[in-house]
Amino acid sequence: MGRIMLVVVILMGTIYAGIMTTMQRRLLSLPNIISRNMLQRQAESVSDYALRTAVRNSVILGMMAGPGEVTLWLQDYNNFNIQNCRIDSIRYQFVESASHYRAKSYVSGDLMGQHINYKAEIAFNFPLSAIIGDPNCFYLEMDQSQFNSGNLSGVDDSSANENDGLVVENPGSTDDYVSTRPNGYGVDGWKCLSLGKQNATSTEAAKGYVYVPSHPTLTIASNFSIVVWAKIRQESTVGTVIWLPSDVTDPALVANGVGVGNVRKMPTAGIWFSGGQMHFAATTVNGLNVEVAVPFTPAGKYPHNKDAWVMFGLTYDRGKVKGYINGVPVGTATNPLYSFGVRRDAVRNAGAYIGREFFSNYNSSTDSYKYMWGLIDQGGLWNRTLSDAEMLGWYNQILQPADILYIRD
Repeated sequence: MGRIMLVVVILMGTIYAGIMTTMQRRLLSLPNIISRNMLQRQAESVSDYALRTAVRNSVILGMMAGPGEVTLWLQDYNNFNIQNCRIDSIRYQFVESASHYRAKSYVSGDLMGQHINYKAEIAFNFPLSAIIGDPNCFYLEMDQSQFNSGNLSGVDDSSANENDGLVVENPGSTDDYVSTRPNGYGVDGWKCLSLGKQNATSTEAAKGYVYVPSHPTLTIASNFSIVVWAKIRQESTVGTVIWLPSDVTDPALVANGVGVGNVRKMPTAGIWFSGGQMHFAATTVNGLNVEVAVPFTPAGKYPHNKDAWVMFGLTYDRGKVKGYINGVPVGTATNPLYSFGVRRDAVRNAGAYIGREFFSNYNSSTDSYKYMWGLIDQGGLWNRTLSDAEMLGWYNQILQPADILYIRD
């Protein structure tokens, strides 16, 4: 009996000691909690002041912005202290004028050993597309002025890389397989590219395409996104929207024991129509095809003035392929070991083709090209993986450009 009582006393003493130790620890941390809360409130107040300062300064700084331009400004503040906080900097982004801008304020503070970083932002009439960012590897809007003069030797790249597309028609033919549609036909209300003999009745009319030559600025592998708007003729049985051919000289193929013949007909990434389905695919460095296929019925009908534009998109995230139609995800596929943490790059690409597929290294009589017949507009490539929200935002932005107003504090 005495032993039991002794055990109970020791147990009770241990529990009591644990409770007292915990209470003591929390009481000792109370000053830090109070300091942290005070610092947080001060930072919020200083951040409000910084945003008001940004609004005042935007009128003057925005005068440097011009039509079609994005202007960036950075204001650094040297020891601009308010209580225990300070304004470190304010970053501005103006789109075309002082009335279309976004400002981000950066505030920090220190009090009794506590440190805080606080960021806030404000936007007025800021284009949604400027937040997502235009395709940064290449962006073919199909709107350039030389289309009016009949000069179809190239398609201007609207990105900073100048990866212009080259227009290619059926070799040896005098038929007009690539042309332009004037203002009003494009998805954005401007121009668009027409592939194939549009007034023909046979898919043999589809022979033209656009080629973007290989360049380091459009070479992708681990993460990327592609989008193209299209109207595919209803008579079509096949049609390639966009095709990024595999670079068979990629050293990663040799490292993984993959031969040229295994991947030359497989794209780094591609979107095409075949067999009543839209295919969204990529090829990993170990030679595996990761593909999403969903039912699709082309509805394009000449002269396409009443057809609805369709946006096709694909994102790649180190082994995961996601397909999109009109900004909405339609399927996801991964390499077999993706769920076990194996994240593989895609085979690096050798340029890009819009309107047909291309098989790397060499061609043979058995190669097909799956030319597209219809209209193409707004094709581009990012070297990052867009989120579902960004893909839907891009779709809406092209159809109905929108400016947004918000405060994030």
